[in-house]
Amino acid sequence: MAGISLLIFMCLLGFSTQRSTPEDTSYTAAVVEYQVQSNSTINLKNYVVLIQDASAQGADIVVFPEMTLTRRESVVVPINGALKEYPIPALQPEMYDEILVSISEAARQNQIYVVINVQEVLNCTDDATVEYCPERKLYLFNTNVVFDRNGAVIDRYRKINLFGEATRTPALTPDLGIFETDFGVTFGHYICFDLMFQVPAVQVVEKKNITDIVFTTMWFSEMPYLTAVQIQQAYAHSMNVNFLASGANNVGVGSAGSGIYSGKAGALISIMPGVPTTRLLVSKVPKVPGEVEGTYPGPIYDDPSTHDDLILITDPSLPSHVTRLLREESEDFALFDKDVLCHFQVKLRKRDGATNYRYRAAAFSGVRSFSGVATGGTRMCSVFACTGDTIDTCGKRFDKFEPNTTGIFDELRITATVPEAKVNEGLNASEAAYFPISLDTAIMPLKTNDYTFEKIMFFDLVTIITMDLKNVDAELYTFSVWGRQYTTDGQTATPPVEQNDDDGSSTGTDTTLPPATTDDDSGPGAAVTNSISVTLLVAVVMILLWQ
Repeated sequence: MAGISLLIFMCLLGFSTQRSTPEDTSYTAAVVEYQVQSNSTINLKNYVVLIQDASAQGADIVVFPEMTLTRRESVVVPINGALKEYPIPALQPEMYDEILVSISEAARQNQIYVVINVQEVLNCTDDATVEYCPERKLYLFNTNVVFDRNGAVIDRYRKINLFGEATRTPALTPDLGIFETDFGVTFGHYICFDLMFQVPAVQVVEKKNITDIVFTTMWFSEMPYLTAVQIQQAYAHSMNVNFLASGANNVGVGSAGSGIYSGKAGALISIMPGVPTTRLLVSKVPKVPGEVEGTYPGPIYDDPSTHDDLILITDPSLPSHVTRLLREESEDFALFDKDVLCHFQVKLRKRDGATNYRYRAAAFSGVRSFSGVATGGTRMCSVFACTGDTIDTCGKRFDKFEPNTTGIFDELRITATVPEAKVNEGLNASEAAYFPISLDTAIMPLKTNDYTFEKIMFFDLVTIITMDLKNVDAELYTFSVWGRQYTTDGQTATPPVEQNDDDGSSTGTDTTLPPATTDDDSGPGAAVTNSISVTLLVAVVMILLWQ
């Protein structure tokens, strides 16, 4: 009888006997795709139910998106003050905001780690505060808060790279978000636009040797390279980490997309809904990224027509790419821009559709704008779809989805030759990162066995990256070696260039190699001098020998 009573008590608490241990080779994670609601009381109740559901499915940790719990309300998170002595808000409810108390209680009752995101307020006019206060004023931050199984607040991370957010302040010091768990995994965590920057997205992995990342986001998807699940999977692959991404769902402004990813194995489970959706995604996660055993849910695909109402913005740097229209035949050619050389091997044919996408090959080395709120260095070699023949039609879908409108690539291989990435010794982080970017008509990346992505370094001068399509049935919008060059962040965005709007039909299978040096060697497509010209020469020789 005592045993039965104990079992009933454990069930009432939501306690899971499946809790992972340090000795286990995997743990169970849950992320929430959460439809944005304006009522914080409703959100809090919904969160508690989702925490219970995650625990009931054996999850050790559940992650909620950016800014879907509090919209205008602010929460005090005194992690350097009261929380040091009284870390469990559920046990001192009079000391803390209702949100911290309720989530603490839910984490405690359900014995699960919980990550939420809130608008945090810091009152620096209060002489009693122990927080760092550069000015005597009120500060608002975009903040992750982490609770352990006992309901204790164990970490707080303030967003470093704000996406506009005019009323908020970036983290006053660039502290990395890191927390340990009782199942033997140490997590890094950061927020939305942070993913695009060396600090914290690269630094937290490389400096701290982190293998598991928590990501809270309200992403605004951008074609052709930065839709939500597309970049989530690509980051996990390139950084070789487990990546727990929880996305806000508001399709009217383009926010959607969540998933759990494991290194080069790709999505353990992911979703990119085109309609209003709240969904709990749960999966086992191997503690060694990419070493997946057994079955797992995999990507959840929606009918592509459901994405007609999902707002998708377009990369504003496309007119600055050096591009060329692809022909519907076999082609073998190269494009280059400054210090990036792109070799394309393509065999393209048309589907039996009334209206079809055109495709451009592109090379780019420059600086792009992120919706006018920041700029960042980019190096890439790419093939992307266009709704017409001119560059202004690229990185877009037709207004209404129709089947059989994408091209068939019987062969698609991109070889990108780029300068070798250096390491910033002060940050202990690489100054560049390269990602396998793909996108199909479901606004999802290809599965990782649909392509190969290989890197080879030569002479500490260049890196040659080859991305080769294996799934000839893929209905592609994008296929790209896409890179960030962090050393040029903050510089002026690269201006547009004159585009090659013909299809290069004057020759059969031409190879477009770098032209002769000109007096102006700074422009796109121009030959360059000194070490970069040597780099290109080595690259050309290597590519030719490699074939």
